Amino acid sequence: MKSLRFDLIFSYWIFAWFILYLCNITTYSPKFAFILGLIENIFMLIMMIIKGTKNITILYFIIINFLIKVLPIYYLRAETIRMKDIYMTVLLFLIFILWLYVNNISLIENITIIYNSLIYGENKTPFIKFFFKKKEQQKK
Repeated sequence: MKSLRFDLIFSYWIFAWFILYLCNITTYSPKFAFILGLIENIFMLIMMIIKGTKNITILYFIIINFLIKVLPIYYLRAETIRMKDIYMTVLLFLIFILWLYVNNISLIENITIIYNSLIYGENKTPFIKFFFKKKEQQKK
């Protein structure tokens, strides 16, 4: 299976939305999307532990998700989740699915690549791949 680009991972779309929100380019808060993403990541972390994923991969996964989900949720902690934010989350996800289709990747294939990358240490997600490349470069 191939590696994924940043634009093929929904979490990075949500983080980009957060940046747009911080810059007052949009009034739709990504807090709801971040919370859903964090819940999904907690389940993924549990699966990684159950399946015996390498500790270094788990550590990288925790660091990445702390930076791109936990810190933004903390920043947005005082915000109220409005229905328009939920609708925007759904709309953005539908656009993401369309983007996958345009790139000849089904949602199921995308999820499978991410799952296998994290659970089995295939390192096919952008930041995990980056961390492992940096680690290899430091060994040389």
